[in-house]
Amino acid sequence: MLKKKWLSKEDGVALPITILVLVVMGALAVVATQWSSQDVKRTERYYKTREAFYIAEAGVQQAIDLMNYDSTGNSPGAEVSSGGFDEVLDDFVSNNSAKLTNISYANGTYNVTVSDNNDNDGDVADDDDNTLVITSQGDKGDFSVTLEAVVTRRLFKGENAITTEGDLGGNGSFTVGGTNGSIHSNSEVTISGGSATITQGATASGSCTGTGCVSGGVAPQDIPIVEPSDFKSYCDYILKSDGTIQEVSSGNIYTFTSPGGGNWTTSSTGDGNALFDGLKLQSGVWKASSSSIADGMFYVEGDFSTTGTPAGWQTTIIAEGYINFGGNADIANYKDASDTADIQNLFLVAGTDIEFSGNPSNTIQGMMAAKEQLSISGTVTLEGFLIAADVDTSENLVTSNTISGSLTVTYNGDIVAPFLSNKVKVIAWQET
Repeated sequence: MLKKKWLSKEDGVALPITILVLVVMGALAVVATQWSSQDVKRTERYYKTREAFYIAEAGVQQAIDLMNYDSTGNSPGAEVSSGGFDEVLDDFVSNNSAKLTNISYANGTYNVTVSDNNDNDGDVADDDDNTLVITSQGDKGDFSVTLEAVVTRRLFKGENAITTEGDLGGNGSFTVGGTNGSIHSNSEVTISGGSATITQGATASGSCTGTGCVSGGVAPQDIPIVEPSDFKSYCDYILKSDGTIQEVSSGNIYTFTSPGGGNWTTSSTGDGNALFDGLKLQSGVWKASSSSIADGMFYVEGDFSTTGTPAGWQTTIIAEGYINFGGNADIANYKDASDTADIQNLFLVAGTDIEFSGNPSNTIQGMMAAKEQLSISGTVTLEGFLIAADVDTSENLVTSNTISGSLTVTYNGDIVAPFLSNKVKVIAWQET
């Protein structure tokens, strides 16, 4: 009887337990709802700030694209000749305001500024290290994100012994050797015959066929657009378009007078013959012969051609037009001890084409850079690298990039050029 009464008391326990469970569950539901609401708000804020972030990133990328050289070799500032990004600092944003200021993007806007980094010169308008800071603010609704990207334009160092923007053809028994003894074209490579040797192989962004080809369809490589005028200040002599020659160190202007076989004269008849007897402007082209020519770096206002040179001539030719080097030249590239190593590495720089052929009697050290096309043949032996930017085909001296004959190019990747890459590189990136 007692047992039955005790068991009957359980009917009174179930109800409060149920109520307690419901109260706890209700409290948990309220907390969960609050957490969920806060999480939704946090998620919404996160997505909107990320949208602002990507809008700011678009502004950074736009500025970088504008700083890079375009397909015709134009850049927004003459930073190469001035030694840094000075002209970019002066007017880059104002000149490109339609693409950098209050720009609508992805239902938001971005605004970009450019400033000098801390290059320890105390002058924010004077860049000394080819490095700038791009700042981009991205706005999306009530949210704003600012990004800073530190960008630099490094001195160019060739990755290959021969690099061209346009098609490159090869034939003959040429040899490309060294630790960087490779060939690359941002277009197509075609090597005919089977006697060529390319130690590190050939690649192309288009098709690559023939001897030594490793692969086609590879990523394009940066090729600088070399401007001859950037190196005029380093030259010892200027072969002027009016037929006179300027000696830079003295400022003397030598004039050629033809009577009696011709003389190069400044103050007295023939006082320049020992320097320039082998040079003459003929039919608009500066031509060199085997007669006396001074060693040094020559700047040519126009085209340069030769079928011979004085014995042991040490020279570097910087021409606004083409360079046509032929014959049995006995030459070496000129190295002025007062110049930095990168300037000493220059051998031939042409504003249009380079054609180098014949049978030079010694190894030539340095680099050759053509703004248009280049053709190398004969028994030329070069320690250095060759580049062709192919920005145009206006000059017909060379119609396509070719290597042939018994050419030997040896390159170990150790030559720094005195010109900057045509692409800026991001070296640091942060959200501020």
